[in-house]
Amino acid sequence: METQSGTKPLWLTFLRWSARIIAILIIIFSLFMFIGESIGGRSANASPLQTRDYIILSLWALYIIGLIIGLWREGLGGLISLVFMAIHIIILQMERVNSVIFFVMLLPSILYLLSWHFQRRWAPQQLN
Repeated sequence: METQSGTKPLWLTFLRWSARIIAILIIIFSLFMFIGESIGGRSANASPLQTRDYIILSLWALYIIGLIIGLWREGLGGLISLVFMAIHIIILQMERVNSVIFFVMLLPSILYLLSWHFQRRWAPQQLN
């Protein structure tokens, strides 16, 4: 595809914005879940959080921080979010929890990294 948007090819712009839009949707969804859980309170028969729960919630928070960083710096944000979501998935797999849905959460991380990679490969060609 030779069509260009500015100085970058159109597909590279599409890749970058796809990563950003998916990341923003995940961030908003997570924010709504956090607000809902905060407002809802705990039911009488809910068990207290265990160490494992705090670890998983911390990994999720670091994943979200990675997605937010990725809005400005795709390489760094993609790496942070990919690493912490991968650790999150590994922990869930070790406990035999069905974590297939969390593999979808890797999509913006992978798109961030692809965008960063192709952005770097494209930049030297602009100088010629």
